[in-house]
Amino acid sequence: MQEVKRGDRVSLNTQKRSYFFQDGEGGINLSEGTQEVGVIPQNSSDFHLAQINRAIKTEQLLTGWPETKAEDVTNNDDDIKALLPLGRSKIEKWAKDLAADKSIKREVKNHKLETLLEMEKAAKNRAGVVLVLEQQLRYIGGISKVEEEIQEKVVIKLTSGNEEETEQP
Repeated sequence: MQEVKRGDRVSLNTQKRSYFFQDGEGGINLSEGTQEVGVIPQNSSDFHLAQINRAIKTEQLLTGWPETKAEDVTNNDDDIKALLPLGRSKIEKWAKDLAADKSIKREVKNHKLETLLEMEKAAKNRAGVVLVLEQQLRYIGGISKVEEEIQEKVVIKLTSGNEEETEQP
């Protein structure tokens, strides 16, 4: 493996790490979503260069431009529907793999998990599967749809002695 030197381009391996920061002048700062590619500055110290080369050996950083992975732009519900006949363990593995995949945007993950959750509730409504899907939604920070319910208004009359008092909400 060839070591990088000042002026070389490095990129963040988002499959392994979401950020790489170096303190001081001459360091590089990379983070997922904002700046994933950077050039090692000419005024970078030997210490910074050694850190970068160590990160490349552990594959936290990559040399050159990052490999672009084509994002799944089709939200085909038939693929998700095919998961329903599978058992809880296979659905749990699929949901965990989906949550761990950093190449898929969070909104797409939420959509897929919520779609499968709705289909599961409508079809078999297995408590174990529903629990697993809700846990994965919580894990990735997904927020399920808010459903409103119409409830009756309850008025409680409080009495003290001979007088009646009504609490107004």
